[in-house]
Amino acid sequence: MDWVQLLSNVTICCTIGMFMAGIPDCFGIIRTGSTENVIFLPFLMTNMNNIMWFFYGYLKQDSTLMIVNSVGSFLQSSYMIVFIFYTKSKLLPFQRTVAAFIAMVTLYMYLTSYTSTSEAVLNQLGLICSSVTVLMYFSPLAEIATVIRTQSAKGISLPLTITTLIASSLWVFYGKCVNDLYIQVPNIPGIVSSLLRIILLWKYKDNSVTASSS
Repeated sequence: MDWVQLLSNVTICCTIGMFMAGIPDCFGIIRTGSTENVIFLPFLMTNMNNIMWFFYGYLKQDSTLMIVNSVGSFLQSSYMIVFIFYTKSKLLPFQRTVAAFIAMVTLYMYLTSYTSTSEAVLNQLGLICSSVTVLMYFSPLAEIATVIRTQSAKGISLPLTITTLIASSLWVFYGKCVNDLYIQVPNIPGIVSSLLRIILLWKYKDNSVTASSS
């Protein structure tokens, strides 16, 4: 086994571990029968991202991307099903799911009908996937702003932050190995946002303990 294959295997394991972060939420929903403290939109957005990256990997014949994102999509779909089953207000998540489906179909029709070459399809899909990934990695900025304002980091999950940092770093290295900027560049914000959260956890750890015990 060469070192690129080893990097691929480690990247797959770490990324799937990151995607499994929703399992405790699902168990909590099933145990309490309530979705009160769980947000549906991250599951849906991550699922869309997984589907797009899967097809990007399929077009490139990149087994690493296909494995990671097929498992990721399965997990996110499972989280979505559990959420919709237990939530009292089913209309909004259902509407968002339908809107996401329509967006995906529209994107597929555009890429297959109005894009001339397979290379152009690959480049446009790669750009879209990269843009969505960057937006997802920048989404914790609101969380970071809240931590700074309240001076409490109790809302930051250290295990998830560490997993995200490792997975993002591995994808940057993997993207460099396969010479793919669409994989490499969008994971850099993941490293930056994870490091920021780790710094905030260290800076406000005493405040978090005080807030938790009060």
